[in-house]
Amino acid sequence: MAYPTPLLQNDTLSHGTVECSDMVTTRRFLTEFLGLDIHRPVKEAQYMYKGGPWTVVCVRVDGGEAKDQTQDNLFKLSVNSAAEVDAAHEAALRHAEEYGIRKVEPPRDADGLRSFRLQDLNFTWWEISNVALSHYDALFDRGDVAH
Repeated sequence: MAYPTPLLQNDTLSHGTVECSDMVTTRRFLTEFLGLDIHRPVKEAQYMYKGGPWTVVCVRVDGGEAKDQTQDNLFKLSVNSAAEVDAAHEAALRHAEEYGIRKVEPPRDADGLRSFRLQDLNFTWWEISNVALSHYDALFDRGDVAH
């Protein structure tokens, strides 16, 4: 599909942001449980990434708690198999108190994919799925649906 020439000529989508109430506990959850890479270049923010040029910045909420998010506002992490999704689900249930995990939804199957969602200590939702990168390549190759 051909896209129109954009008004803004940019090179990269560099990052998005989420709120964090407790930087130390959040970092521990992100690295030890989710396996993300973290860099904290300034006191009020830490960057999370897992390969590629795009990052998410955890910005500290001073004097308050992060805002509660709906499940429509989530980040998806991919693992290699349905069995790995199930193992991650068991780990989330087993370590919920240790990492401040607020909610763990049951696994579900749809279109040959297995996934579950959890809400972390900052009210951010995460979906763990066995979706492959090729899924997104095919999605973009198909183009937009008819309006």
